[in-house]
Amino acid sequence: MHHIHKYNVDASRIAIIGDSAGGNLAAAVTQRLTFNEEFADLPTLKFNALLYPGLQAFDFLTPSFQQHGAKPSSIATKEFITFCYSYYVIGSDGLKEAFYYNTHTSPEAKSIYSKFLSHDMIPQKFKQNGYEPPKNKTYGNEKIYRDIEKILVHPDAAPLLREDLKGLPSTYIVTVEQDPLRDDGIIYRQRLKDAGVSVTWKHYEKGIHGMFQLFIDPFSIEAGKQSVQDLIEYANNQFYGK
Repeated sequence: MHHIHKYNVDASRIAIIGDSAGGNLAAAVTQRLTFNEEFADLPTLKFNALLYPGLQAFDFLTPSFQQHGAKPSSIATKEFITFCYSYYVIGSDGLKEAFYYNTHTSPEAKSIYSKFLSHDMIPQKFKQNGYEPPKNKTYGNEKIYRDIEKILVHPDAAPLLREDLKGLPSTYIVTVEQDPLRDDGIIYRQRLKDAGVSVTWKHYEKGIHGMFQLFIDPFSIEAGKQSVQDLIEYANNQFYGK
């Protein structure tokens, strides 16, 4: 963005968009550009769009992880997601099981960060079936948590755990029903609203993780086509007021 003048970029029409793990990156970069003083001289983002993003690796017992984490039809299963996060945090699958069973944090940490991840921020309709509210928060592994804490709760890795979200640009969030990561987007949406950030949330009941790439026949699905059109409409409104 320091060199946009070289490429004839309109500084008033810059956005960051990412899906899945890219949604995590898009949220983290947006937060950096907004809150880090070293980027204060850069143009302000018009918006950021997060498509079924994974925004934290702290809580793998959200309703959506409980409901959809084991479905083989999903591209993003709980087993695959915890495998990826283990590699992301320590460079191997050595913590996959701890992530999977949510034993990678300490009781104290659960108490500290619960305000950022409260399942109360998820509408009741998403908690009707297949969800058991965690009753015991006194379990965990202090040693594992201390070893990975600096990465696990850092906003660059877990944008959802940033305490103050005030000042972020307009945000477009896509969630889909058949997705363990659904509730990351839902909780982030609520936290952004509470911080006074303009948020547009699109939830697709018949959507699946990765559907944004499924809009060209013969591999398209209706929700994929609709999600592309919805984002284009939102971007046009943001950029051109259409």
